[in-house]
Amino acid sequence: MTAVVVLLLSVGCAGAPGVEFSTSASQPIVSYVRTVALPPEYSPTSPEFIVYGDGTAYRREGRMSYFKGTMTPVQIKTLAQSIVDKGFFTMSRTTSRMLPGGAVDHVTLTLKSRSSSVERPSDTGGAFGQIVREVQDYRIPGEKEYLPDRITLYATEAAPGEQVDKVIDWTADPGPLVAAANAHSSVTVGTQVTGVQAQQVWKLLAGASGEKGTVGWRAGGKTYVHVYADPFFPAPGV
Repeated sequence: MTAVVVLLLSVGCAGAPGVEFSTSASQPIVSYVRTVALPPEYSPTSPEFIVYGDGTAYRREGRMSYFKGTMTPVQIKTLAQSIVDKGFFTMSRTTSRMLPGGAVDHVTLTLKSRSSSVERPSDTGGAFGQIVREVQDYRIPGEKEYLPDRITLYATEAAPGEQVDKVIDWTADPGPLVAAANAHSSVTVGTQVTGVQAQQVWKLLAGASGEKGTVGWRAGGKTYVHVYADPFFPAPGV
């Protein structure tokens, strides 16, 4: 019976118009992000859920906790079809009821025939609310904890007299931290960190992510604040 159900799902999804997708490892098919009007170190803009055409999928729990797994083509098509069936492509991209300071949900669906991004306040009900709950609750088959090996690191050097509630020693390579602060001072962007260095930085920041107040990081006789990292996920756009 299970094999028959899977076969029917596969045939139904493959034959339904508008649910064919690229199998590229760099093309997101479904992605979901929730943003909040807070300083970026407290409001990550990286996806809470994202699946690529090759089946690679990521899910975020909390500020700096990610899981990674693989979805089959049938599973991707089934999820995409469910979103389409809820009227996703008939929804306007934005709504006028955006309250200042509120959380906003962003869902993007990219198929071969059409694509769209829709954003709504996080308390939106109806069909869009159902879509958001579906991707929030989705558990990736075989998912395991994921440690990003490509990140963007942000930092600023603490100003004289700036209040710092807790100072922690930076035990990873200080090079990326200094580079991030220099990048901020010149062009207000972070610095790219890859490989083992990225994983070391991520673990260090994750270990202090529950601290209250302003956290300073001490390295080379200086203190750095507003230090945070975003993992890199390929996102060609819609």
